Amino acid sequence: MRVTFNGNFQSGLAAINQAAEQFNQSQWQVATGKRLRAPSDDPAAAQGAIQQQAEIGALDSYSRASNGATARLSVLDSALGDIVDRLTQAMTAAEGVHGSIADQTQRDSASVTLGGIRDAIARDINSTYNGQYVFSGSKSDAQSYLYTAGAWVYQGNATPMTVDVGRGRAVSLAVDGQTILQGTDTTDVLTVLDGLVTATQTGDNTATQTGIDALKRAFDRATRAQSQVGADEASVSDGQQRLASLRLAATTRLSQAQDANLADAITSMNRAQTTYQAALGAVSTAAKVSLLDYL
Repeated sequence: MRVTFNGNFQSGLAAINQAAEQFNQSQWQVATGKRLRAPSDDPAAAQGAIQQQAEIGALDSYSRASNGATARLSVLDSALGDIVDRLTQAMTAAEGVHGSIADQTQRDSASVTLGGIRDAIARDINSTYNGQYVFSGSKSDAQSYLYTAGAWVYQGNATPMTVDVGRGRAVSLAVDGQTILQGTDTTDVLTVLDGLVTATQTGDNTATQTGIDALKRAFDRATRAQSQVGADEASVSDGQQRLASLRLAATTRLSQAQDANLADAITSMNRAQTTYQAALGAVSTAAKVSLLDYL
């Protein structure tokens, strides 16, 4: 009789423990929405979840870089647009007094206008984003152009500052201002405008024409630079949409790997509770009968 009592009792306890464990597992799934408490629950799914979490982290990093790039490219685009407009105004002002028709009052007015344009371009080329100069190449802590000792000096370098905004996709966040204002010319636009201020005021037509030609070349350089920035802006915008799609796909895969089916978890929890109560009752009954038989 002891064997029957012990066998039934131990078997009942095992059923109770199994039901309790199943209830706890299902209850945890309902509470957390997850189905994996430990990698051993489903090694393949756990590995997949880790991979998708790493993928989401990388995509989020690219998204943050893209957002920063968008803001910075906007500063570049705006500044270059202003420079293009200023150069157009400068060419108009200089051409307006070129020749022998203009009187001194007109020449003086053009000279003042050109000086103001020079100052405006100097401000544009020294534009900053979050305290960093965007036209100084990788030397973003140095003011792009500085007027010192009677001359305009470029303090940046020719090395662009780039950032990855996706796998295999990078954009420039800072450009070489000297390439825009000077290029292959012997002098930069700011110095050219200094010369035009004097040439237009004094009626020096030869120097005025030389300055106008230099402004035209600068205009071409600035428009090319703005076109490149615009292309980068479009590329970043397209990339942001792709990053959003990739993140959604990765999030879906992560959910499939680690999220619980709440309906199934609730059903399992209720079933485990019913089984637990039934097993508890069975052990109680079996224990009473076996003990009476034993006595």
